[in-house]
Amino acid sequence: MSTSSKLFNIDHFVVLMLENRSFDQMLGFLYTENGNVSPLGHAYAGLTGKEFNFDSQGNPVHVFKIKASDPYAYFMPGADPGEGYFNTNSQLFSNHIAPNPPVPANNDGFVKNFEYSLGWEKTSKWSILPGTTGNSIMGMFTPKMLPVLSTLAKNYAVCDHWYCSAPTETLPNRAFLAMATSQGRLTDKDKVYTAPTIFKQLSKSNKTWSIYGYDKAPLSRGSYTDITHAANSHFGLFTDFKQAVDDNTLANYVFLEPQWGKG
Repeated sequence: MSTSSKLFNIDHFVVLMLENRSFDQMLGFLYTENGNVSPLGHAYAGLTGKEFNFDSQGNPVHVFKIKASDPYAYFMPGADPGEGYFNTNSQLFSNHIAPNPPVPANNDGFVKNFEYSLGWEKTSKWSILPGTTGNSIMGMFTPKMLPVLSTLAKNYAVCDHWYCSAPTETLPNRAFLAMATSQGRLTDKDKVYTAPTIFKQLSKSNKTWSIYGYDKAPLSRGSYTDITHAANSHFGLFTDFKQAVDDNTLANYVFLEPQWGKG
């Protein structure tokens, strides 16, 4: 059976799009103890524990494992890392201007950029947990710290070279997933997108779709003009999603929106 024919055996796609956590931080240590080789023998682009960034003083700061006994362990790195296009460039290339012509990212600017972010966040009286330093950004979770996510990863599949479509904020990346374009936008300032979406294409192909917000109406409906006036039956809350699963009435394509906020 070909790969394409196997797709016809899949009745439902459920998409949960999260953000602001790197692959390394969440799953980097998944197979480190096995030499970064999966149980099926596939090479895994995980961490060895030897990776490091330089701080602003030129000192190497290595990745380290977050422990349950650490203060604020599940709130690491303790403050908001820099977001947006220029901060992302700084993290990937140690320069807020992306290189031209393009070169592979070294990922060597995370500590220095976090030091910079902590500086202005402190001045602006943003929330910073006690003990947070630029080095905190190099803390990574272990499978023991994230048992549910790690179990899912080990029993299904992980894409270890999957990158965001636009190295920037939330809404442009969500637009890319829904319509294969951010319409040239690099910030969350503009919240309405007018390009055709996958949802309308699904309807044209006689496939069903639903979008569920967590405890509020999904933002996508107002953001994507393509579906703003779609029938109310396409939209619901997370409780409705769970009911659809129980009733075996789940749509062919389901998009779950998280509870918006920090954490």
